[in-house]
Amino acid sequence: MPRLGHKKSRTGCRQCKARHVKCDESKPCSNCARHGVLCSLVDPNAALQVPAASGSGSGSGRVPKRSVKPLVERPKKEASNSPSLASTLPTETILNLSPEATTAATSEADSPQSGSDAFPFITKFVIKRETIQANLWLKDLELMHHWMADAVDTLSQRTDVKDMWRGNGPKIATHFTYLMHEILALSAFHLAFLEPDKRKEHFALGIHHQDHALRGMRKGLRDITEANASALFATSTLITLSVWASRGQDALEPGPNTQNAIDDLVDIFALIQGMGIVVGAAQMTIVHGPFGPIFRDPAHETSDQPMFAQILEHIPGLMAIIENKESIEEEVRRELVTFVALAHDTLLRSSRPCMDNRELRFLFFWPLHLSPNFLYSLRQRHEGALVVLMYWAVVLYASEPIYWFMKGWPDRTMRAISEAVVDPEWRAAIEWPLHFIERHRSTPPSESGPGAPAEAS
Repeated sequence: MPRLGHKKSRTGCRQCKARHVKCDESKPCSNCARHGVLCSLVDPNAALQVPAASGSGSGSGRVPKRSVKPLVERPKKEASNSPSLASTLPTETILNLSPEATTAATSEADSPQSGSDAFPFITKFVIKRETIQANLWLKDLELMHHWMADAVDTLSQRTDVKDMWRGNGPKIATHFTYLMHEILALSAFHLAFLEPDKRKEHFALGIHHQDHALRGMRKGLRDITEANASALFATSTLITLSVWASRGQDALEPGPNTQNAIDDLVDIFALIQGMGIVVGAAQMTIVHGPFGPIFRDPAHETSDQPMFAQILEHIPGLMAIIENKESIEEEVRRELVTFVALAHDTLLRSSRPCMDNRELRFLFFWPLHLSPNFLYSLRQRHEGALVVLMYWAVVLYASEPIYWFMKGWPDRTMRAISEAVVDPEWRAAIEWPLHFIERHRSTPPSESGPGAPAEAS
């Protein structure tokens, strides 16, 4: 007796027949697209077209559960009809896979699906399983040209740092492929930002190269030496920027699989802290190496950031609310006060007269020193921790006009925090940030800095 509601497919692909599943006979079929394999219904000799994104599946890798809960939680796979951009892109088709493309074998210790991952702060951002690609060299040349001609100029306000990324970056990358992949990834994400009509294609290329960079860097971090320290540092620096870009661009097409901004931030904070081990392990080698200019202050004073002074003015009021709130435990109170004080000191440090990229330095320095307990509190939506985070997030509004990879983060973050903070006393603590943001939106600052029409001095 035939099964009800099931019509046997006689012209389905070989892969579906082998798995004994129904094939929808699309070219490629949705099952093959979901599993990231070449579909037999696609003519390998025909030029592959870029199909529209569909909600048929997700390309995100899953990490199996372990008995010990890591600091960075693993992403949950959710079935949905409208997944996020990263999970819907037909990456293999966009990247023009050869007919012989197969899933590359990865060692158990290096696979994002392995239960023995020593670097969860890296694995969090690996989207696709590793695949063998062909005919990518033309696209890669395009990305490298864009890096040299345009993308480098968006990374810093200083000529010497731009020259460093333009010259030393590709030169060192010829010896360390993970750095080359990350350069191409950031270049692809920048093109996705500049060309919205081709955003999905560029985004897929960015994810492809970012995944390879993360995989390669994971191996390198096991044995940091004088030979690879500079390459690992450069890769970690660019990866942090590309993760801001990829998570931000992914959120432009929200769906049930798109993470909340707060969870995204905690993931990025954990990545920043993890990348800090590179500098800590070989600081002197890096400082005196080819990427040393990043650690040196500019020779002349740079434009200040007025937003810093306004935040500093309101920090004492935030401190008073935390110290006088009776419903929180003393241990929690001390931790909140500690990280408000850290924000105060980081603002002062980032306000020095000779300081470049002030906004980024504050946004990166503060998370570098957060405790695991504080990060966990953010994940659990502890309102006191979210209030402290909101004062940090005000600076996102100063960074967005300057740095393209911060696009969309300010409003998304503030909205998530505001929705989660409901206690009247804590609501009073975020009254100033909310009012400040409304004023900021009505009179946005003039753009200046990397990638903007007028560059800051």
